[in-house]
Amino acid sequence: MKRGRMTLRVVGGALLATMMTGPRSDVAARAGIDPEVLAARETAWRAYFAGDVKTLGDLLPPEFIGLGMTDGPFTGRARTLDDARAFQQKGGRLVRLAFSETQAQQFGDVVVLYGRYEAVIQADGVERTVRGRLTEMFVRRDGKWLHPGWHLDLSAAPGPTP
Repeated sequence: MKRGRMTLRVVGGALLATMMTGPRSDVAARAGIDPEVLAARETAWRAYFAGDVKTLGDLLPPEFIGLGMTDGPFTGRARTLDDARAFQQKGGRLVRLAFSETQAQQFGDVVVLYGRYEAVIQADGVERTVRGRLTEMFVRRDGKWLHPGWHLDLSAAPGPTP
């Protein structure tokens, strides 16, 4: 009986140690991140792909700087809003959005998010999956999180969704 309990404790301890040192889920990685920052990020991405320039414009301050997924130029707030509007006007839409990994650094009223994203978008009648890494900045001003910059890259060239 004692031997059975000892074996159970050893196996249980090993399992617990494995779980604690293994890969962290996104939920675990986000545990300490202000949920309002994550909500602002989600809102910004969805507003961009929906062409909702009112909502996106409320999140992007005048000094916004963005580096998009492709090797294009830096973009400011006006260009980013124009691009969002154009995507929607051409019939583009967001099919699915996921952030598989997110980590954060907070410095007072500034939060920097690092992570991975996957978006399935439909444009020109074709669904494409884009995956990549992100670095996004958020600043709290007057009690609200603003999104003054992002840097996105592609980890794989966009291709048709299977």
